[in-house]
Amino acid sequence: MKRFITVLFLTLLIPAVALSKVVDYIAAVVNGQPVLYSEIVKFAKENGINDLRVARDRVIEKKILLTEAEKEGLKVSDEELNRALEDLIKKSGFKSREEFEEALKKEGLSIEDVKERLKEQLLIAKLIAKEVKSKVEVSPVEVEKYCRKIESKPVRDVYYIYTKSRSTAEKALSLLKEGVSFEKVARELSEDRATAERGGYIGKVSRGMLVKPLDQAVWRLKPGEYELVRTDSGFFIVYVKGEEQGKCDREKIRQELYMRKFSKALKEYTEKLKREASVKVYM
Repeated sequence: MKRFITVLFLTLLIPAVALSKVVDYIAAVVNGQPVLYSEIVKFAKENGINDLRVARDRVIEKKILLTEAEKEGLKVSDEELNRALEDLIKKSGFKSREEFEEALKKEGLSIEDVKERLKEQLLIAKLIAKEVKSKVEVSPVEVEKYCRKIESKPVRDVYYIYTKSRSTAEKALSLLKEGVSFEKVARELSEDRATAERGGYIGKVSRGMLVKPLDQAVWRLKPGEYELVRTDSGFFIVYVKGEEQGKCDREKIRQELYMRKFSKALKEYTEKLKREASVKVYM
C-alpha cells in the first residue's frame, strides 16, 4: 500500500507528456536513508544483474555497510580517493586520465560517478578492516595442527585413460602390455582431452579425493601398476606412478585458514548488521 501511494503521488506531479518515462520513487529506506528505484536500476545495469530484486538486496546491503561506516566516523581523504582513482586508471590499461574520461563518456558515465563508487568501496573496505580483518587471527599452532594431518597422509601421483568405448579401452591395455608408455597411450586414446594433454596425469591424490570406484582402485594398486575400472560414465585405466608423504606449504595453509576465518567472520558481521538495521522496502 505504501508503495502504491508513493507511486501515485509522484505520478500526479508529472505532466502528461512525461508519463511514458520511468517514474522514480523511494524503493527502500535503510537506516533512515532513502534508496531510489533509479539507483537500483543503475546498480543492476552496472553489475549485469537481470533480477531487480537481487539488485535491490545488494544495494540495501551496501547501504547498510555505508551507514555503519558513517556511524563509526570513517572518512576517505581526497588523497586516498585520488590515489585509488590513479590505480584504477593504470590497472584498466589507460595511458592518461583524459583517455579514461573519454572512455567513460562513451559508456554514459562521468569521472564523478567513478569517484563516488570508489569512495563507497574505500569506506566499506575501511569498515571491514576495522571490524573484521583486525579481529581475525591464525596462530602457528593452528597451522601446525593442520599441516600434521596433511603430512601424515600419503599422496599418489595418479594418471588415467578415459574412454566410453570398451574396444578403445582394450586397445589401450594391449598397447600398455606391449610396453608403450602410459603417457603416450593416454595422449593418443584418452577421450578426456584435458588430462590427455598431460599424458593422463590428474595430479597428486589423497584418499577420498576421487569418486569411489576410482579411489578404491588407486589405493588397491601398488606404485607402477595400472587397472581397468568400469563406471557408469565409461572405462578408466587407472595408473599409479608413485607415492610420497603429503607436503605442507605452511604459508599457503596459513593464508587458506585465514581466508576461511575471514569469510566466516565477514558473513557473521554482515548478517548482524542486517538484523540490527532499520530497513523498509517498497518494491
